[in-house]
Amino acid sequence: MHKVKQRMNLREIRKRTGLHRIAKWTFILVNLIGYWGLLPWLLSIAAMKIDRALKFPLLPVGAGLAIGCLFLAIGIGASLWIAVALYVRGGGFPIALLPPYRLVREGPYSLSRHPLYLSFTLYLSGWAMITRSIGFLAVVVPGFALLWSIYSLVHEERGLFRRFGEEYHTYRKATPFFFRLGRARSGPGVLFCMTYLLAKPLIRLFFPIEVTGQEHLAKTGPAVIIANHACYLDPVFLTASSNRYIHFLTTAEMMRTPLGRWLFTRFGSIPIRRYSSDPGAVRKLLSTLKQGEIVGIFPEGERSWDGAPLPVSQTVKKLLTRLDVPIVPARIEGSYAIYPRWAKVPLPGAIKVRFFAPINPPFSLKDITSALKLIAVRSDGQTLLPRSPTGIERLLWACPSCHSIGTILTKKREIHCVNCHASWTIDRRLRMQGTDGKSIPLAELVAPLNEERIFQGQETLTSRGHVELLQGEKVLQCIASGEARYQDETLYVGETSFLLENIRSLTIEGNNRLDIGLGKGRRLRLYFKSDSPLKWQRFLRMRLGINA
Repeated sequence: MHKVKQRMNLREIRKRTGLHRIAKWTFILVNLIGYWGLLPWLLSIAAMKIDRALKFPLLPVGAGLAIGCLFLAIGIGASLWIAVALYVRGGGFPIALLPPYRLVREGPYSLSRHPLYLSFTLYLSGWAMITRSIGFLAVVVPGFALLWSIYSLVHEERGLFRRFGEEYHTYRKATPFFFRLGRARSGPGVLFCMTYLLAKPLIRLFFPIEVTGQEHLAKTGPAVIIANHACYLDPVFLTASSNRYIHFLTTAEMMRTPLGRWLFTRFGSIPIRRYSSDPGAVRKLLSTLKQGEIVGIFPEGERSWDGAPLPVSQTVKKLLTRLDVPIVPARIEGSYAIYPRWAKVPLPGAIKVRFFAPINPPFSLKDITSALKLIAVRSDGQTLLPRSPTGIERLLWACPSCHSIGTILTKKREIHCVNCHASWTIDRRLRMQGTDGKSIPLAELVAPLNEERIFQGQETLTSRGHVELLQGEKVLQCIASGEARYQDETLYVGETSFLLENIRSLTIEGNNRLDIGLGKGRRLRLYFKSDSPLKWQRFLRMRLGINA
C-alpha cells in the first residue's frame, strides 16, 4: 500500500512538473513573439508616419538590404549568445518574471552591462535598413536606445543592486554601461552557446535524458562534479542534464592539433597530461574553482572498455581530498550502449543522469571513497537501432571460450573465433547471444580475459597487422612502421628496436593507440591499424611489472 501511494505521489509530482514546464515555456514564447515580433512591427508603423510627416526619402535598395541583413544576423546571433550565457551561468532568462539567480559577469556581460539591449538595438537597425526608412533609423532607433538607457539606469540597475548587493556594485564599476572592445572574460563563448542551442534539441530527440537530483547542484558558487565515464558523449550528457557551463578536465591529447586546441579551449576544457604528472593542470583546476566555476572530473581517467567501472588511482583520490569546494557525484547510465569505446559511431538511445547530494569539505579519503562508490556502476543501456559488432575485436583480444589470442573476427552481425569456432551475436542491450541460446552481458563475457592466466609463460608478442611507432613529447613523429614484436624487454617495429626500461605508464588513447610514458613528458606511441591496444597494454604491464 505504501509503495502504491509513493507511485501515485511520484506521478502527481511529474504531472505538476510537466504543467509548470509547459506554462514556463509558453510564457517565454509569448515574450519572444511580443519583443522580437510585435514591438518591431509597432515601431515600423511609427517610423512610417514619421517618414510621411517629415517627407523623408527612402534609402537605396541595395545598400539598405545588404547592411540590414548583416545587422539582423549580428543582432540575432549576439542575442542568442547572451540568452544562453544568462541561462547556463545565471539560471534564468532575460525576462522580469524568470530572472537569473546568479549575477553573470562573464562572456557578453563582461563587455557590457546591458548587452541584450544593445543587440536588440542592432536588430532594430537592421529592420530600419531593410524597410529603407530614414525615420526608423534616425528617429525611432535612437529614441528607443534613449528610453532603454533611462529605464536601465533608473529602474533595472537599482533592482540588480538590491538583489546582488556589493557584488553588483563591484561589477558595475568594472564594466561599461554600453560597450567596450576587447576579449570577453572567461565564460560561455559564442561557439559554446551556439553549439548548446543547436545541440540541446538534437539530444532531446536522439538521446532523451531522464534527470534526477538536479536540485543538488548549487545555484551559486564553485563545485566539482565527479562522474563515471563510459562514452565520449558523457560531457555532453552532463552539460545537457545540468544546464550549466562546466569546465571538464580533458586529456591533453584532445588538444594536440590546432583545431582541437581552438575547439576545446572555447568549450572551457582544462587539458591534463595522462602519461606524466601535470602540476600546471592542477593549478588551472584550482584557479578555475577560485573564480566560482563548476569543474567536471571523470575520476576513472579514461572510458571503460566494457561498461564496467574502472579503478580510481590514489593520486586522483588525494587530489579530490585537497579541494575546498562541494563535490557532487553524478551517475550516468545507458551511455555505454550508445557509444562503446570499441565502436565507430554512436547510436540513439535513452540516458539516465542522477545527481547525488553534495559532500562538503574538508574531505577524508573515506569521504571520497564513499562518493566514488555512488558512481561506480556498470553503464549498460539500450539503443534504438541494432549495433554492428565491427571493432569489438579490440575489446575481445582473446577468445572468451578457448582463450586463444587474436582469433576473434567479425563478419556482418556475427562474432566468431577462428580457432574454436565459437560464435556470438550482439543485441541492442549489448548482450552476447551464443549458439547455445544463452544470453550474457558483454562485461561478463569479457571478465574471464585475465592476462596473467592467458599470457602465462608467454615472453613474446607479435602484432596482428600493420603498426606505426611514433616518438616525441607534445608533438609526435613517426619513426618506424611495420609488424610490431616484443621480446626480451625490447620493442621491435619494422627494422627499428627500442629498449623498454624505466617505463612510467601505459595509457590507451582512443581505441587504437597505446602511449608508453618514458618520463619528463617523453613518450612512444603504437598506432594499431587492426590489432588491439588493450591486448598490448595488458601484456606489457605484466611483462614490465607496471601497475594499472
